[in-house]
Amino acid sequence: MCNEQLLEELKTEIEIKREKLNSLVIGEVSKEEVLKFSIELDELIHKYYKYSNAKNEQ
Repeated sequence: MCNEQLLEELKTEIEIKREKLNSLVIGEVSKEEVLKFSIELDELIHKYYKYSNAKNEQ
C-alpha cells in the first residue's frame, strides 16, 4: 500500500472516530469509554502525521 493511500485511509478513520467521539461525549457513556476512544483517536492522528512527515521527507 502506498503512503498516499495509507494517509487517505487514516484520514477517513480519523474523521469517523472524531464523529463517534463527539456523539459519545453528548450521550450517556462512562468517562472510561470516552477516554479509551480518545486515546484510539490520538493514536490514529499520530500515525497520520508520522506517515505524512515521512512522505514529505522523500
